[in-house]
Amino acid sequence: MKIGILHLTDLHIQDEIYSDRIDKLTKAIDFDVKQLSNLYLVLSGDVVNYGRSVEFEKAKVFINELTDKLKAKGKSRLLNIKIIAVPGNHDCCFDNEKKTRKSIINDCKKDIIEEEDYFIDAMAVQSNYWDFSNEITELKERNQVSYKYEYIPHIDFKVTFHCYNTSWLTEINEKQGGLIIPENKFLDNKNGEYVISVFHHPIDWLSANTKRNNKQRFEEHLINSSNLVLYGHEHDKGGSKAIIQKNSNIVFCGGKAFDKSEIKETGFSLYEIDLTDKSINIKTYNFDGDSYTVEFEDKHKIVEKSKREFILSEDFEKKITGLNIPLKHSKKPKLALSDVFIFPDLEPLIEDDKVVKYPNSKELIEKVKNNEKANILIEGADQSGKTSLMHVLYKRFYEMGYTPIYLRGKHCKETNIKNLVKKSLREQYGSGDVDRFFQLETKILLLDNFHKSELNSTYKKRLIESFNDNIEFIILTSDSTYNSKNVTEEATSLKSYTKFKLLPLGHEKRSELIEQWLMIGENKLTIQEEVILANVKSRFNEIDSLIGNRLMPSYPIFILTLLQSLDENLQNFTQTSYANIYLVLIKAGLVKEGIKDTVLTSLLNILKELAFYLYDNEKSAFNRSDFENFISVYSGKYFRHQVLTDDKTLNVLCDSNILKFEDEYYSFSYKYIYYFLIAQKISSEIDSHESLIYQLCDNIHLEINANILIFLSHHTKAQILIDNLVFTSQIPFENANPLTLNKDDNFVKFIAEFTNEIKDEVIEERNPREEVKKNLRNKDAIERQKLNNKEQEDESILPEEMIEINQAFRTVKIIGQIVKNQSVDFEKEKLIKLVEAAYNTIFRFLGFYSEILENDKNLLVEAVVEIIQEKEKKNRRVEVDYKLIEKTVRKILQFISWRICVDSITNLMFAVGAKGQNELFDKVNSNIDSTASKIVTFSVKTSYDKIDLKELEKLFKDVEDNYLAQCILREYIKRYLYTNFVERSKRERIIHIAGFNKRGLIGKMKAK
Repeated sequence: MKIGILHLTDLHIQDEIYSDRIDKLTKAIDFDVKQLSNLYLVLSGDVVNYGRSVEFEKAKVFINELTDKLKAKGKSRLLNIKIIAVPGNHDCCFDNEKKTRKSIINDCKKDIIEEEDYFIDAMAVQSNYWDFSNEITELKERNQVSYKYEYIPHIDFKVTFHCYNTSWLTEINEKQGGLIIPENKFLDNKNGEYVISVFHHPIDWLSANTKRNNKQRFEEHLINSSNLVLYGHEHDKGGSKAIIQKNSNIVFCGGKAFDKSEIKETGFSLYEIDLTDKSINIKTYNFDGDSYTVEFEDKHKIVEKSKREFILSEDFEKKITGLNIPLKHSKKPKLALSDVFIFPDLEPLIEDDKVVKYPNSKELIEKVKNNEKANILIEGADQSGKTSLMHVLYKRFYEMGYTPIYLRGKHCKETNIKNLVKKSLREQYGSGDVDRFFQLETKILLLDNFHKSELNSTYKKRLIESFNDNIEFIILTSDSTYNSKNVTEEATSLKSYTKFKLLPLGHEKRSELIEQWLMIGENKLTIQEEVILANVKSRFNEIDSLIGNRLMPSYPIFILTLLQSLDENLQNFTQTSYANIYLVLIKAGLVKEGIKDTVLTSLLNILKELAFYLYDNEKSAFNRSDFENFISVYSGKYFRHQVLTDDKTLNVLCDSNILKFEDEYYSFSYKYIYYFLIAQKISSEIDSHESLIYQLCDNIHLEINANILIFLSHHTKAQILIDNLVFTSQIPFENANPLTLNKDDNFVKFIAEFTNEIKDEVIEERNPREEVKKNLRNKDAIERQKLNNKEQEDESILPEEMIEINQAFRTVKIIGQIVKNQSVDFEKEKLIKLVEAAYNTIFRFLGFYSEILENDKNLLVEAVVEIIQEKEKKNRRVEVDYKLIEKTVRKILQFISWRICVDSITNLMFAVGAKGQNELFDKVNSNIDSTASKIVTFSVKTSYDKIDLKELEKLFKDVEDNYLAQCILREYIKRYLYTNFVERSKRERIIHIAGFNKRGLIGKMKAK
């Protein structure tokens, strides 16, 4: 017994009914149709050309004539014909389209749409189509994004057509990648049915730019629910593409257009389903102008698509898609995990050339997709985002058709894996059929925070080995318990695991998360790129300033808390709000553990005093005895809440991740907590700590002192701190003359030879968004390289010159913190004095370098040349060109000097630069009045604001006979043009003023 599907698409009926082609079509398939008991005529869109009612009237005539002729001969008279139809873009009538439809369409570019009115309004242009469909098919509904036709052609065979209206958001000038099928309109299959999905546009026309990637979601849904997929729109198709995933065949067939301008490229397809051997034969016919002939033939076995045996429970889905932290956003009252999730990068814990150095955790999904059996261990600290990653992976695996199991380490209290899985199945799928689960072909276990299991080492090993033997794909997360240095019993059972460390968000990922936060509630289709870029850069700089030099691990929870705090304090951005941000992070952990009101206040005071007690006693960690001594001192000075016993205090601080306990010692989990609390204590008694502040400033080259001062700058604006910082800034290189970069400087003269060789410098056309991303990637690479240098220098035994350099740059950084965060609270003269001190600190450093260079450059060149000369003679035993080597060495030295100059100015710019403070920097520049101060002020202002053309012209006029100054300025102009969207006319004007090589520029642009 056979049934058939006649697939017609893109008929484009307008004036003609194609009667002659109907005759030729029925003649071509006459023999095949006579073998069929049932025929399903599938119209996959673009039935007519302009969506007008008069065209649909002709289409009805076409359908009636075709079905009559199919039944006209022999057995065909008993043929049962059913019609299935979906609308195409040409089936939409735009003659009377309402202007409001455009805004409705923009609001519908999202993954889930609950507002039924949106569908009705958007599909108003399909009104004529629905009249037509209601008349010729059994469907009597209207304005549907998805709908079904169900038939039982044989007692043992059910065929269901899943129809998707991909044209409901169609516009006249339609662009690929702009359509949506909302996820809440996906149709589920039932066990024992053959599912044929029908729609007009190929999948590539759906949007990949929604938060959850609608295109990808729809494709995954089709693979998991359908046997055969029919579509049209692209006119020249007709072949079939089979995808085999998890041994379930799905065949995608794009139909040939029935009508198009080149008639010899038109055709149709016939699919014969043999119910005896469960196979489908596909024939595609092509029209040669006279008759239809088979152009393509293919045969596939039908593999029954079973509906999921395990359906994710609504409660558990809410649990893994919801947020575990109380975040608020002004433009969306209830946030989901997907709103704020970025896949973090991983770092392999064991060096292996086969493993990518810093893979994206999203690649774990590909391993499952590619059916790779793999066991993964991901190490990460509490609050690093391990659980959020596991929840996202769980949901993605489920959407791909798998049945993942999520198991918490703290629930692993036995080694019988059937019992453990059974409990998880009940919680997650409402089913306890553990035997059926273990019969699944691919089983996925997500075992979260395994280190929290109460099992001892022997039984943990036994449990892991049992999982390894019975489950194909395991992702296990833990703290550092199972790293390569540990040899516990359970660690040996993880030897075969690929081990990674979950990394904090680097510069690029941080920027992505910030953009995702800022885009919540925004219309992605209407917001301008330059606005997005400017907003992300501005907020990125604020976050970067708060995080500091790795004071706080840039885990998503911290970044998001800071973003929320910045939003809330947008109108009152003072030092108090900044200090409060850090306090909020500490409070959040305590509140999560149920600490409230007076107990919270008492505990915060204990924390502050404990941090300072450790610092004062030069301890970074403490044991139980140390804590008891501290409490004894504390209790003599302060009351503590009666519930805060020693055990309660330590347990709460550990559970909230403020303290950590290792090898019988307690310490602060993150340095930023420790530094913050010390600074908070000092600021609360600022007048009594004058000598301490002096000591901190005097030893500012030490990391701990510099960081305490950074936090102290957030807490207070006391004159004592300002005076000490200004005094400290004058100590490094106090005998050096500040570099002016004026044309008569020896430094300028020395580098002149190098800068003269870049006179023909050109500027290229680059995409600012991509350029910013590239810069962030480079920063990540540099930072990771630094972190990979295992040998850490002991700062207390650094050479004197290095101590001075550290003092200089760390002082400037702290001054910058004050300028960025407290400028509205400071008197003008105090701020000017601070910024001027920062400028002069860097200028003295460059002056110091310039003096060394002037005094020793000849000796240095001679020494290097002599070494090279000796090596060359030894290796080649020929005469060496002394002059050429000397010239090369001088060029290298000039280049190094150039980079030191530019990088020092850049560091100063980022340290003290702040948006909206142009008046401040202009005043500092006026006081110093050197070429160097003009360049720094220009670079600061262009980094946080737009270039003022008149100011730019004046600046280049001032340095017209100083080529080094011009080159440095061009360096910053280039950065500005590469990382900002600039109007074309203004861009050309900037290029002209800066004196970039015009001919070279034009050549570059033509080459593109």
